[in-house]
Amino acid sequence: IQFLASQQFKEKSKELAGLSAHGLVNGDQKCFSFSTETFTGDVGFAVVETTDDAVIIDRLDELLPEIVACKMEKNLSALFLAVVNIVELKGTLLLCGPSELSLAKAAFPGCEVNDANTMMDLGSRVSRKKDYIPEITKATKAGWKKPLKRGVSVVDMMEALGKLEVDPTDYQRITRRGSVLAVKVGQRFTVD
Repeated sequence: IQFLASQQFKEKSKELAGLSAHGLVNGDQKCFSFSTETFTGDVGFAVVETTDDAVIIDRLDELLPEIVACKMEKNLSALFLAVVNIVELKGTLLLCGPSELSLAKAAFPGCEVNDANTMMDLGSRVSRKKDYIPEITKATKAGWKKPLKRGVSVVDMMEALGKLEVDPTDYQRITRRGSVLAVKVGQRFTVD
């Protein structure tokens, strides 16, 4: 049974590696509403469970702009994507902007963030239900508020997000074309 389960997870990971950034960000995403004295808004939290987290994390510069686009399309205050290695039982949180960075630091104090402020090592935290959302809830109830610095602002951003295109040979493959958020070759996505 253990061997079969292992093989299933490996196949699922191969399938995930082939998904578009849009598919990964929207595949297993839930929205949570908060209303406190200092913050009222919706926080999206997506999770990608895989046996090979490096394959997903290597696509960081493709995923971060898609997280921003999805956040704007859904009018979310913050949107996280956690990449969970289900073999090593470790989590990595992708941070697409100042709000995500600030809330993640409040919810998971002491967790290391990379130099670009785009990834947080969550250690052995792997469950959205048990590890992630309870800590985000505690942080908002403890007085977290959105930072004043919110990153790029464009007047007609919805049009600038580009268009979603469906691959006619693979209806599961959806990609975003023409987005101003796309990272240019040789550049890295950073959060200031």
